[in-house]
Amino acid sequence: MADVLNSYTNALGLTLRKAKPCDYDDISEIWFAASLRAHDFLPSRYWWERQEALQRLYQDKAEVWVAEVDQQVCGFLALVEHKLIALFVAPSWQNKGIGSQLLELAKSLRPRLELHLFADNTSALSFYLRHRFEILWKRPERYTGYPLVHMGFNPYPVLVE
Repeated sequence: MADVLNSYTNALGLTLRKAKPCDYDDISEIWFAASLRAHDFLPSRYWWERQEALQRLYQDKAEVWVAEVDQQVCGFLALVEHKLIALFVAPSWQNKGIGSQLLELAKSLRPRLELHLFADNTSALSFYLRHRFEILWKRPERYTGYPLVHMGFNPYPVLVE
């Protein structure tokens, strides 16, 4: 589906499409607002300091898809090779299934996925566990010291007898 098309609209009017240059202001705002909400254990300065570098990464090196309703960008995902480097939904659009739709799109685009997240972001951790990701390792993040979790999804797990 998604690897052949550049956009897909479901029955509820949610469109998933490749990002356009005009989307990156919305993407940056969503990333910042959702990061602050999900990581209230970190100072906002942490996110301000990373905003410009991450925006360049999304624009220059990542495959970025957006979710939109009525032509309003409400979420996005970014992939670099098999790494899901971002999946964010605007706070006002959270808990409406948009994150799940974006994640299913990512799974359809890559044979396997890996990601990092802060262990203290318990809502994201439980979201990925519900979507059959597994914790591969955990260690302190180098800038904050907070525990970082590395997770992976493989649609074809190896069966051991």
